[in-house]
Amino acid sequence: MLFCAARNETCLEIRRLLGYEIANITDVSLISSFKQLLSALEKTPDDYVISFANSLLSQKDFAVKADYKLTLEETFKALMIEVDFASESEKVVNHINEWVKSKTNNMISQLLDSLDISTVLIILNAVHFKGTWLTQFKKRLTRIQSFYSKGIKSNAKLVSMMHLTESFLYLEKKSFRALVLPYKGEEIAMLVLLPSSINGLKKLENKLSFNFIQDIKRKMHKRKVKVAFPKFQLEYTKSMKESLQSLGLKQVFKDGADLCGMSDSKQLKVSEIIHKAVVVVNEEGTEATAATAVAINSYSLSFDPEFIVDHPFTFVIYNTISNLILFMGRVEELE
Repeated sequence: MLFCAARNETCLEIRRLLGYEIANITDVSLISSFKQLLSALEKTPDDYVISFANSLLSQKDFAVKADYKLTLEETFKALMIEVDFASESEKVVNHINEWVKSKTNNMISQLLDSLDISTVLIILNAVHFKGTWLTQFKKRLTRIQSFYSKGIKSNAKLVSMMHLTESFLYLEKKSFRALVLPYKGEEIAMLVLLPSSINGLKKLENKLSFNFIQDIKRKMHKRKVKVAFPKFQLEYTKSMKESLQSLGLKQVFKDGADLCGMSDSKQLKVSEIIHKAVVVVNEEGTEATAATAVAINSYSLSFDPEFIVDHPFTFVIYNTISNLILFMGRVEELE
């Protein structure tokens, strides 16, 4: 949404940050791609849910161009709201929280706590994902086990650990192991990356890139794996301002930011960018099949590898057809 408003050096910074400039992708192609992507996400089947909410709040003293409002609505399914941050701060906070709650099926009930009275522009994005496993983790097999939070043995926490033995795409390397857990419908899957060392998450994350992930998926093969995976609800809220500034996005936060695609005003700048995501993982899924195969394989002399997720790990939820990454997350500690 910010990209569509930016011009000149402000726009160029965004293009560089997101890799559009080096890839030589045109603005028209980008907007068209975003529109197609969000439309596709809206048409998800009953097998899984992806809910997203986008909104942009601007100080009502600024005249926002009609064509920009139309772009927000048609491309990003977003709502443009003009408010008075100084005199209606509490009302604005309540309105946004209720709107986001309705857009995320009540999973995200509060995105904002308060607003600074000097705020002139806020971009809001809320995302909720919930999938149903293709192969079910049976609730009767879930038991309490230790999870070594922050990769420290003495910091063990008792958590609900789900168990399943089934054929999955699997890869084992010296420094990590990888497993793909498909969701019902098989269009969406979770790639779980587990460091071999309980404190090896940071080292593994330093390697992460789109090409690294693609290389892992190419090398994976199906085999029966004994999986122990913790139930968790990951809730993440963050102000993105400092992170984006450190990555080179600076003009948009300064006085005189060139956002003339949105307004002719020269006094417009971005005050804050807030992101919140919720990911819920539990036993839900379809009934497991191939029980006969499991019984036969139990007589084999070979040993099924174990994928015991009892220490910090990272995961990627992606579309198996397009390889589009929908979410990336890390679980470092559990309560």
